[in-house]
Amino acid sequence: MKKFLIAAAAATLMLTGGLTTNADAGWFGNTRALGDPEIYQPEVSRSEQRYQPRSNNSEARGSSRAPRAYMIFCLRNPGECKPTRSANTVAYSPQLVAKLNRVNNEVNRAINWTGDRGDVWRVGGSSGDCEDFALTKRSKLIQLGVPAGALRMAVVRTSKGEGHAVLVVKTSKGDLVLDNIKKTIVSRQQTDYRWIAIASQNPSAWQKL
Repeated sequence: MKKFLIAAAAATLMLTGGLTTNADAGWFGNTRALGDPEIYQPEVSRSEQRYQPRSNNSEARGSSRAPRAYMIFCLRNPGECKPTRSANTVAYSPQLVAKLNRVNNEVNRAINWTGDRGDVWRVGGSSGDCEDFALTKRSKLIQLGVPAGALRMAVVRTSKGEGHAVLVVKTSKGDLVLDNIKKTIVSRQQTDYRWIAIASQNPSAWQKL
């Protein structure tokens, strides 16, 4: 019965515009980490071959629909997606950096990367793809006291044109990126990603970048 209700709710959101349509799938669908060509091997256009990263500034360019699979995740896990009045940034400090590094390393070691053929987003588990890494890090950091409003899911395109998801931590010294395909935490300016969209302080409301 629960699965039926979730499916019905998802269908309703799709009809009312709450989820991405097929036309949006090129932006949000099939977010995959690097390294598994059998699972995700997009065609690369000439424009993508001449790829230049979009500006890494943090200015939003308007509202955006959340990824469809993420909205289904929220229907199944409302506690992970509830709006928050917590601070939208966290003070940068050695203690924060140590906490971020610990969670980033623990999750990257605990989850074995595997292609998600059904594009199901989840927290935890022994295997998963990029969204699962990012969601798990976000959940653990909230448990450790990092303000939920400063922890933002984001979707990007890599220099190869592949869809990918990361966790962005908004700090008083800028945005930090926790990524399952990088061993260290880097600033947004240090990535070579083309940034597509990011969650706002309300995890269900996303913004174009």
